[in-house]
Amino acid sequence: MKKLYFLTIIALLNSCISDNEKTADVKVMGYRPIYTDYASIRKIELQKSRGLSRPGKIYTKGKYLYINELGEGIHIFDNSDKTNPKPVAFLAIPVNKDISIKNNILYADNGDDLITIDISDPNSVKVLKRIEKAFPYPSYPNERGKFECADPNKGYVKAWEYVELTNPKCFR
Repeated sequence: MKKLYFLTIIALLNSCISDNEKTADVKVMGYRPIYTDYASIRKIELQKSRGLSRPGKIYTKGKYLYINELGEGIHIFDNSDKTNPKPVAFLAIPVNKDISIKNNILYADNGDDLITIDISDPNSVKVLKRIEKAFPYPSYPNERGKFECADPNKGYVKAWEYVELTNPKCFR
């Protein structure tokens, strides 16, 4: 009987909270997705060489050195003189994080797609194949905490920023 009385009081107290209090905006720190459109991330192009800023994996193939630039693409160097590699070009692959090379084929993630690129002539590379949606859509940040839910209709999530959010619906 005491349990029933206690539960009734709790229910009455909850029902006394006004609608304004129930829907009050709650501000917290969390992660918001930064979107880019799908067409722009699928644009793969060979550009003039540029400096390294966030290097990732390094591969050698023949006399060439390939260095992944996280989120951007791949630096190509002529490594004939191992003490003084010469920049050849930059292969722009937007939102690229990982690469692998086998024979004359470079494998790279390009957003949620997997692409293969013929690198037999690093001065004239060619995309051979694209497997769309080979990787999961980035629905949440790597860090744990509250975040704004990602929406694939807004584009591809290329990064997450840590900002003040109002009533975030997602958590991990």
